Amino acid sequence: MINQQENEYVLYKEGNLARTWEKKLRPKMTPRPRRKFNGLAHTILWIMGVWAVGMGASLLAVHVLVMGYQVDALSSQYTDLTRQNQVLAATVTQLSSPQVLAADSQKYHVALKSPMIHTGIHSAAPAVAKSTPWYGRVSQWILALRQALVAK
Repeated sequence: MINQQENEYVLYKEGNLARTWEKKLRPKMTPRPRRKFNGLAHTILWIMGVWAVGMGASLLAVHVLVMGYQVDALSSQYTDLTRQNQVLAATVTQLSSPQVLAADSQKYHVALKSPMIHTGIHSAAPAVAKSTPWYGRVSQWILALRQALVAK
């Protein structure tokens, strides 16, 4: 019996006794049971989900319909602008005809030279080298145009 008491003393020596009693006194964590929805709440949530999906699909369908109308309106506007562009191009062509230019030159008392007609004979103007950059060719063309319009 004495040996048994000594063994208990050894077992509950210093820190072991405190840890043992702490384990015994600590409340045990028991997992709480999961709450289950009753059948009515589950059905209501399911119906609300179906309703939300239906509303989303309806909103997307309306949005696609509105976008279709906008595309149609823009297409008709593009067609109108193309026709207007063609009319304006014809008007510019008509106004830049030689007869209209001659009438305007008579009105403003400006002498026009007759347009140069290419006959296949090389003119006295210096030939533009192929290696000349584009802006050099444009400036030479502008100079030739100025010389054609202004009498020397």
